[in-house]
Amino acid sequence: MTIDNIKASLQKLHTTLESNGTVDNELKELLQKLDIDIQDLLKKDAADIAAKAPEPDLRSELVERAQGISARLAVKHPHLEPVLREIADTLTNMGI
Repeated sequence: MTIDNIKASLQKLHTTLESNGTVDNELKELLQKLDIDIQDLLKKDAADIAAKAPEPDLRSELVERAQGISARLAVKHPHLEPVLREIADTLTNMGI
């Protein structure tokens, strides 16, 4: 369920970014890199579930990055901040 939640949150982020072109290039690049890294984590977690060896360190780093980006968004783009906070919370709560 949490993987589906994070995928839905990432899709919501993409939709919001596409509908609002006010995000500067630096922030957009940070968000894209975070998205790619989260997608990679989800693929690894699916493999790790089978091997019973999750990657908590990578997940923790992504949570920290998402929270940092979220803080920046809260100031300049408050409409995007809740989506990033939701992604960070979901990553935090992933128990896989």
